[in-house]
Amino acid sequence: MDIIYKLPVLLILFFILFSLFQGMYYMAKDDGRNNSTRVVRALTIRVVLSLLLFLILMVGYYFGLLQPHGILPQ
Repeated sequence: MDIIYKLPVLLILFFILFSLFQGMYYMAKDDGRNNSTRVVRALTIRVVLSLLLFLILMVGYYFGLLQPHGILPQ
């Protein structure tokens, strides 16, 4: 895998984790306020980034940038 392909994947993984922890922080900080939507927004961003990562991995597989391998070598 080339660095041009690795870097976006790693950045998206970082932002997914950041959004996940941001949602956890907002969930603890807001303490059940009625009109607080920060948790929903953070988790929505995480879901969108996860779908984007999945799409990038599928495109990488389709164009041959990723090669699947088995657990046991043959």
